[in-house]
Formats: sequence, structure tokens, C-alpha cells
Amino acid sequence: MSRKRPADRFDRLVATATRVFIESGGFARTQIDDVARALGVAKGTVYLYVESKEALFDLALRHADQSAPLAEPSDLPVKTPVPGATRELVQARIREHGRFPTLTAALKVETPADVAQEVHAVLTEIYDTLYEGRVRIKLIATAARDVPDLAEAWFTQGRRRLNRRLARWIELRVKSGAFAPQPDATAAARMVSETLTWFAVHRHFEAAPEALDDAAARQTALLGVTRMLLGAGA
Repeated sequence: MSRKRPADRFDRLVATATRVFIESGGFARTQIDDVARALGVAKGTVYLYVESKEALFDLALRHADQSAPLAEPSDLPVKTPVPGATRELVQARIREHGRFPTLTAALKVETPADVAQEVHAVLTEIYDTLYEGRVRIKLIATAARDVPDLAEAWFTQGRRRLNRRLARWIELRVKSGAFAPQPDATAAARMVSETLTWFAVHRHFEAAPEALDDAAARQTALLGVTRMLLGAGA
């Protein structure tokens, strides 16, 4: 009599693969053997669910940060995505989560009625967006080291675009006197984005993470960046 497959194995496979891709340092450095070992199954068992490492990586990207259990597809193994499909997925996710409408609106205003309120709204929107997508962001950023298509999407369409928009915002507010003077708007923008990204995303994936309360981490990051922009008295 054949053994019935565990109902949650597909969900656990995708979650485990996501973690292993991140911890191993990206797509090229991760092997199916690594995922199988972490899941506690034979390598051949993984191939019952996915046709290739590319298929598993695509699944990890598609379902990262998903809170609901992942149902097993009726058609297994999951096929290798067609060339370009994973890149298009990443580009779509970056466009979807990189709009930052509050920042966009702020860039259209020469002098805000309440600069402190504007700063809080802009920074909170960025932080919360990063936090909600922290697993996918970390996975993309890690894989971008050795996947040129992902590097182009992440560094150009994602991070660099946000930094340039932040730099324009900082320049506008420094010029109007709403922000404290900054040595360089580009460097200040990088300081803002890197601080928010570390607290919202990267701290969760350290080899020996410190036990930081999420609410306290968020408040600390927002307060520190706000004081940098508005001055120590903010």
C-alpha cells in the first residue's frame, strides 16, 4: 500500500525553499539537495513537486509573505517557468509595491502645510510596505547577486528609483527650509532607505538576530530618520 503524502508538504516545501535560498546566499548557491535536507526528505521527493530548481525558485518568489497555507496544485510536478516569466513576476511585484503614492504626492507640493505630518506619512508608508514584503524583498535582493535579470529589476527599478525619489523630496524640503540642511541629498536619501530597510527587512534574516520587538523597531527607525530630516529637536 502506497503511503499518502502529507497534505502540508507542498506548503512546507515552498517555505523551506524560500528560507534556504536566502540563507545559502541566492539561486546559484542553492541546490535541490540543500532544500531536501532542510525539509527532511529525499532529493527525489522534491522532484515529485517541482520539475526543477527554477520552478522552485519561481514558487518561492510568487508565494513569499503569504500568510495562508499554500494548497497543493492538482498538476504536479510544477513545471519550469518559460524564459523571462520569473523576471516579469519580479518586475510586476516591484511596480506594484514601489508606487509609494504618499511620496509621489509630496513631490508635487512645494511647501507642505504640516511638514512633520508629511514626513511621518511618507516614512510610515515606505516602512510598512517594506515590512509587509520583507521575505520577498530579501529573496530578490539575495538572488540578484547572481541573476542578472533580477539585479536589473531590483537595483534599477526598485532600490535606485526609490532613492532618487527620496533625494528629490529631500532637495525640495531643504530648499524650502522645511528640512535641516544635508551635506548631500543623494547620501541622505540612501541613509533614509537603508535605515528603514534594515529595520523592516534585513534584521529578520541575520545569522544571530537580536530579539527586537517589531513595534519598537518600527518606532525607532521612524524616529531616527525623522530627526535626521527635521533636526534634532523634532
